[in-house]
Amino acid sequence: MGMCCGNNLIMMTPHAHSSVVGAVEAALLRAGIRPGASILVGLSGGADSVTLVSAFVEMRERLGLKISAAHLNHGIRGAECDRDEEFVRDMCARLGIGLVIERAEGLGAVANLEERAREVRREFLERTADLMGAEFVALGHHRDDQAETVLMRLMRGAGAAGMAAMAERGPGKIIRPMLSLTRREIREYLGARRISFVEDSSNSSRDILRNRVRAELIPMLERDYAPGFSGRLVELASEMRSLDELVTAIAARELDAMVAIGGALDVSGFSALNRAVRAVVVRLHLSERMGSLRRISRAHIDAVLHLILEGGPSDSINLPGGWRAERQYNLLRLMRLPVRKAISEDYSVAIAMEGVTIVDAARYRFAASTMAAAHASMPASLSVAMFDAAKIADAGLVVRSFIPGDRIRPIGMRGTRKVHDVFVDRKLPRARRERFPIVTVAGTVAWVPGLVRGDCAVVNEATETIVRVEASEIAA
Repeated sequence: MGMCCGNNLIMMTPHAHSSVVGAVEAALLRAGIRPGASILVGLSGGADSVTLVSAFVEMRERLGLKISAAHLNHGIRGAECDRDEEFVRDMCARLGIGLVIERAEGLGAVANLEERAREVRREFLERTADLMGAEFVALGHHRDDQAETVLMRLMRGAGAAGMAAMAERGPGKIIRPMLSLTRREIREYLGARRISFVEDSSNSSRDILRNRVRAELIPMLERDYAPGFSGRLVELASEMRSLDELVTAIAARELDAMVAIGGALDVSGFSALNRAVRAVVVRLHLSERMGSLRRISRAHIDAVLHLILEGGPSDSINLPGGWRAERQYNLLRLMRLPVRKAISEDYSVAIAMEGVTIVDAARYRFAASTMAAAHASMPASLSVAMFDAAKIADAGLVVRSFIPGDRIRPIGMRGTRKVHDVFVDRKLPRARRERFPIVTVAGTVAWVPGLVRGDCAVVNEATETIVRVEASEIAA
């Protein structure tokens, strides 16, 4: 067979004599990649990425491929990283391949090093592909990587989408043309052609879970319990991907029907959806609103499902990346949390016992007057509060910003209530809560203007002098 140009796709040719080159070429065909495509290869210098570059070079002229490479020196392994960079430079110079190298700074000090390193590398490759005008970014993942990924995700409780693991194409510009090849086939290819590569010493560390899965768990399962187990994991990933594509298509239609004004979801009919579809609707909605599902786990999906199906009409949960999912009766809203205010932005202001006190931070004014109890009349609303002057003589009245965990003992109640619950009951918009004024006496919450009066420094028959305070909001 020759190259068939009827549909202008890459077709298999007799020149694909190597099983590795043939497998890579077949993967390009399945992905619909056309002759003349521009491909950026993520080149670490290890066996897998070196094999991928070498296979592309073998078919480059015949298929008109434009090949370039990108290497990130993350500096985590010190001199070994510099060795890898030098190896990659020499290799690309010898093969006539354009190369972009970047050095990452400060990765060694981050908490979740593996995850952060993957994020930095992904961002680097995406940015470099745009810079180089590459249509695709090729990665050297292979069949054994796929099996390891499926097993690790199974151990972590992944659903169908997670079990689908890696696809030959996507997301975005990503392609993985070696997923049908085993680690052994790759090493045999390199050995037959006497192609050198570098070894990453961290691959032998038993401190890394993937290394233990690769070197201990899968071989033990294959040897003692389930011969061919690795291949079945790969088959499972393929089946889960087909299943996930079907359920995703159904969920996308349901999601479109649920979107309300402002991007909220009308979840009034959510319980009628198939259980599998529910989870994918949530996953799609989170992805669309948040831009990606990075840091979103199965536990987060389950938490949002619980919020929709069993949460109260005003319940909410926090999500990674500064996002919050909030029920508003039959609506589900995803919103960014405001940047947490600095301590310097909190306020605490003493209220004058006579005259007007302006609290700019709360946009409130407090007008106070002191009078004999005999001359006072009971407040007509919760915007006015009266205090026994003798009971506040030493501490006075202080208005401050709300602190999570604040509690108040409302007049007539035995116990206390969370001020947050008062806000919710009175439907105070969330955006106003952090700056809403809280009036205290000696640290005890005594009054939330307009909402509730606490059983603190209250007026009774023995009261002789009263401090009357009227609170009013200042227009913006």
